[in-house]
Formats: sequence, structure tokens, C-alpha cells
Amino acid sequence: MITETTVTEYSVAAQIYSVAQVAYALEAERIGCADFPPLHESVDELQQSSDSFLVFEQSGSIIGALSFDRGTDPVAITRLVVSPTHLRQGIATALLASLERRLPPMARLTVSTAQTNTSAVLLYQRIGYTTASVSRSAEGILLIHFTKSNARNA
Repeated sequence: MITETTVTEYSVAAQIYSVAQVAYALEAERIGCADFPPLHESVDELQQSSDSFLVFEQSGSIIGALSFDRGTDPVAITRLVVSPTHLRQGIATALLASLERRLPPMARLTVSTAQTNTSAVLLYQRIGYTTASVSRSAEGILLIHFTKSNARNA
């Protein structure tokens, strides 16, 4: 079940943090980045985020989360994490589809990932995101920036 939630409640933030830490540790390993910036975020910092959050819950536990900045145009997806024990089950796709349904028709979205994060790159391409640009982070990670128009009928 996917719901929109707030991270001001510690138990929610702690669950998202836990999923994010294991997901980002796997991503850091996959992309070869020992000092992966998302791994430095604390639960307190997560709770202070102004982002909106969608969570995927199964049996009362959060196993996936997506955060986004509603205040930007285009809407920026700021994190998308899934518990490594639940990968390849459509959770990331479901979270992205849920976000699109919650946005106005024709809203634009952006998201970035490491160019070497093949599974994420293929996911975004499969569901209609197109490459907008490529850049390099301060840590030297080659990033691919995607964009998508939420072109759907109202």
C-alpha cells in the first residue's frame, strides 16, 4: 500500500532512514563510490526535510520510499529507495506511478541518478523519462539527469 506521509513522526522517519541506508549502501557499492553522500544523512536531517514523502508499506513496515519537492517546477524527485530484499518487485515503479497520479496533468518531473546505476537508468527510461543532461558531482560521480512530462488525461 502506498500512502503519503510526514517524516516529522520519528517512527516513520526511522523506518525510511533504515531502508535508505541499506539501499544507498548497495548503490554505493554498485557505482563504486566509497563516500556516497546520501549515506551521511541522519534521521534528524531526514525529519527536517521539506520534501513530501510517499511510502510503500507491506505488513506494516515501510519497504520503499520516494520523496519529492512540490515547490519546484519541474517537480524534483529527491530520493527513491527500496529495501534490497524487495528489489525487482515493482515497488519503485509503483511509487513513481503513484507520484504521477498525485500531480496535475502535464506537470513536469526531474530525477537524477549515477550514470553507472544501470537498474535505475533502465527503470527511468522504461517508464518514459528522457535524458536531459549529464554532470559530475563534487565526489566525481557521473550523474544522468532525466525529465518527464506527466502527460496524462485529467
